[in-house]
Amino acid sequence: MSEVVAESNAWYGRVNWPGIFAGMLIIALPFLGTWWGFMLGTGAVVMAFSPFGVYVSVFGETMSSPLFWWVVLGLKLGVVYLGVLLLTGSVLSVSNRHAAIAELFVRFSARKLLWLVVAFVAGLLIFVVLVNQLPELVGLPFRLQLPYLIGSSSFSTGVEGMQLTIPISMGFTQAFAIAVVAAALGVVAWLYQKRLL
Repeated sequence: MSEVVAESNAWYGRVNWPGIFAGMLIIALPFLGTWWGFMLGTGAVVMAFSPFGVYVSVFGETMSSPLFWWVVLGLKLGVVYLGVLLLTGSVLSVSNRHAAIAELFVRFSARKLLWLVVAFVAGLLIFVVLVNQLPELVGLPFRLQLPYLIGSSSFSTGVEGMQLTIPISMGFTQAFAIAVVAAALGVVAWLYQKRLL
């Protein structure tokens, strides 16, 4: 009886639990919505971005690109594939026979989402810096000061003797928070897999 209990505990201890949770979150991530939103005025221009989709609405008219849709679909499938590999490798780590392939799957897939999250934030930061510098570089008659990724501000300009002030707001969504958690769990899964070897 004690041998059966010990064998059961040995099985439980060899599962890469962080990898299982990270894998499930990564599989769900492309379907949770956009990661970051931007709104100019009270909805005159609305933009929402994630690596898996872009939503742009100008005065209620939605803009889209069929070519971009295919690129996004490819990225969604790639991320789901990474999630499946991480989940599979985390479960296969139980078996001594499949330990090598499990380690390969986890090592290949565990940290990819982290790089995607970092690249997304870096891309947004570059976009905001360029937009803030654009009026000075081009010589426009107004100054634009967007908040850096999160927050609200306003943009003012004079039109025919009138002062026009337009509010700007931007921020990350809950889907981005889930992406950060999944990326962190992926790194933990990668470290945990080394301990299982």
